Amino acid sequence: MTQDTNCPMCDEARDSIVHVDCVTHRYADGTEGIHGMCFRVYPKEIVALCGPNGAGKSTLIEHLNGLMIPNVGRVSIFGKEIDRKNLVDIRRLVGLVFQNADAQLFSPTVIEDVMFGPLNQGMSPEESMKMAKWALDVVGMKETDKVPHYLSGGQKRLVAIAGILAMQPKILVADEPTGDLDPSNAKRIEEILRSLRDEHGISVVVALHDIDMAARLADRICIVKDGGILAEGKPRDILYDEKLLESAGLVLPTVARIFKSLGFDSGVDERPLSIDELITILSKNR
Repeated sequence: MTQDTNCPMCDEARDSIVHVDCVTHRYADGTEGIHGMCFRVYPKEIVALCGPNGAGKSTLIEHLNGLMIPNVGRVSIFGKEIDRKNLVDIRRLVGLVFQNADAQLFSPTVIEDVMFGPLNQGMSPEESMKMAKWALDVVGMKETDKVPHYLSGGQKRLVAIAGILAMQPKILVADEPTGDLDPSNAKRIEEILRSLRDEHGISVVVALHDIDMAARLADRICIVKDGGILAEGKPRDILYDEKLLESAGLVLPTVARIFKSLGFDSGVDERPLSIDELITILSKNR
């Protein structure tokens, strides 16, 4: 691997726990999934990757725990550069929840599925059981003896997340975790991701099509387009930039669209990101 040292973001990444340094990945057919990608994650934050299909979100995500290795550039986790020799150690630090939960569920029962990761890491059966019960409690999954295949889509997603949490990662990466869920289950997943940061100190990277969820959830938004980071920043800045979002094939979040349509965006200091924040601001400025 060679490294391009012209990345403007690299100098800002010294305190990061994830540092994607000018990474390019080419698939077998020569297609570049990401190109010159620079990306970082800091402790105890939620970062949302937003962009259209084919933008490079999933390719980036699969580099964060070594499922993919870059052709150019490097990926470092807690200062340790990922290579094929240290994947076991990296995957203890970074847990990946796939878009399709069925891809992660294969054991006869829920509890056995969640125990699999800790057992594979060398924990005793007793310790693995303890960690599995803890992780299932975190996600609120009580049907521990059910066959995963017969769970609902939302329950499968909870079990998949629990299976990662049981291995005690420092970073959780999720690819479209609410993409196929009903509103109730999507809200539950959103609450869990927030609690991982707030209650357990876990950094979260999440790829999202749901721009409204990104607005409510993320500390930082990265707009992904054509295999690179087009822009990044605070949600109140990035998600109110209509021209930027349109250039990436995205639309304003619902709250931002309402706020702008009412003419408040230029006359009120605080930009709302949730319905509750919008109601509060509108009440103050009636």
